[in-house]
Amino acid sequence: MKFHIRLLLSFLLVSPVLLAQNDTTRILFIGNSFTYYHNMPQMVKAFADSADKPVIVGMHAPGGISVGDTVQGNMAHMNNPVLFQLIRSQKWDFAVIQDNQGRFVRDSATFPGSSKVVQGHLNIMDSVKANNSCAKIVLFAGWAFKNGSPPFGNTGIEMIERILVNYCVLNDTMKEVIAPIGEAWIKSHSQVPSVNLWDADDAHPSYAGSYLTASVIFSSIFSTSCTALMYNGALPALTAANLRAFADSAVFKISHHSKYNLGAVRHPGLNYSSGVLSVVGNYSSYAWYKDGAYIGSSASMATQGNGYYQAIVEENDGCILKTCEYSELTTGLQDNDLASNIRLYPNPTRNEVFIETNQKIENIQLWDAAGVPVTLARFGSVVSLTGIKPGCYILEFGLKSGPVRKKIVVVD
Repeated sequence: MKFHIRLLLSFLLVSPVLLAQNDTTRILFIGNSFTYYHNMPQMVKAFADSADKPVIVGMHAPGGISVGDTVQGNMAHMNNPVLFQLIRSQKWDFAVIQDNQGRFVRDSATFPGSSKVVQGHLNIMDSVKANNSCAKIVLFAGWAFKNGSPPFGNTGIEMIERILVNYCVLNDTMKEVIAPIGEAWIKSHSQVPSVNLWDADDAHPSYAGSYLTASVIFSSIFSTSCTALMYNGALPALTAANLRAFADSAVFKISHHSKYNLGAVRHPGLNYSSGVLSVVGNYSSYAWYKDGAYIGSSASMATQGNGYYQAIVEENDGCILKTCEYSELTTGLQDNDLASNIRLYPNPTRNEVFIETNQKIENIQLWDAAGVPVTLARFGSVVSLTGIKPGCYILEFGLKSGPVRKKIVVVD
């Protein structure tokens, strides 16, 4: 039985033939102390290191600076020559722009007159793309004061909801990607309020808040789940695992995918038919890899036994993309998950898998590759896989219409 696992992506700027495991994603962080606290960009890099994804990060984050506040003159990001010199210093693949979140707490589509929010973001975007036309902008839709600030929200959650709305307004013009940081903060605050995401001033992020933010940004850029990664930072393992799960729930929730334009970070799919893989869409060149080793440059590729397959393709405009990754494995079971409307994430996973569905699930059973039932624990929409050996499994859902089986991979 053959199936897809892991979504991987990166925008790269070298010939596909030269790419193997040495491709590097360059991420520039533009913000202020909300980005600088706890060196959040380095946390993103640590997640990437944990996922074996080479990353270079840069940061311009002077305290108190906004994107387009007119009173800040040449210190405002949109006017700062130091920032634009940094932009020109690398062909950045992604630029994460964090504005003063207070500029986004007013009514929908209302920004303060003293701050050129939309124009400032456009100026920075134009400069980044002038240096690399394939680059993507990631908008930092974060948080504000923990206890609110009437009339812009009676609670911190109300302020976050306002921020999310106005980032969508901004992105109506930019057409880029919103990192749904606020969505993850809302979920974390409601599910585990004992983990304080705010610092002592109830405005800046605590270490946990920066960690959660980095989780969302990493998954937004790479379309790769944080849940299965082993980077905990300085947090207790259980706390870190919970925060990574909240990040995944924000990034990979189906409704958020379109709402925040996460699909703008492209990861072309692969088609499989009769032992042959092909990339969805048409491209000017192809480079195929099995388990990270280059195996050919044709438009399609016959699989060569069990392993992980991936194509790196070049678009007509010169932008280079990684496809999703395809795995060819053999088990003794068959799935029937087509049109089941049940979604599992992350997959592959280490400790747990989340279930997203609008159907009533009466029971769940896990089967190993030999068809032997495996005991597991379920907590609502979460299935615990703690103690399950690495390997390929079938997760069977008992529905009113009959059983539905989906493939899942547990990694060590």
